[in-house]
Amino acid sequence: MAGVMTLVLLLLAGPAAAHRGGCGLGLGLEALRGAEGALRVGAEAPSLLAGREAAGQAADRLAEAAGRLAGCGCARAAGEAQEAAGLAEGLRGAAELERIRRGLDRARFSARLARERLDRQGCS
Repeated sequence: MAGVMTLVLLLLAGPAAAHRGGCGLGLGLEALRGAEGALRVGAEAPSLLAGREAAGQAADRLAEAAGRLAGCGCARAAGEAQEAAGLAEGLRGAAELERIRRGLDRARFSARLARERLDRQGCS
């Protein structure tokens, strides 16, 4: 099913973006999915250390997704992914678990916007 979705998104992206060297739209979508998992875990983290670790993982995956999406010409989705990455990055050294939970919940919202935009509109 994921392969079919990737193919549909590539077709919606148009030939120029889909064939651009180094694009990796499928890898960008995979990174977004991975980030959403880390964001979900972090928002429910049982400890400060687990929350920080999840924030770091999410920040890395979101930055990867933003770079891949930008390389495919998906400026809006890349911007939303980068916004989410910045939110998660700022939580790597947070001193309070509740701050991490709230921050990762906001980052998850931005990441979801990026993914939903790609699902609805393709790469734009």
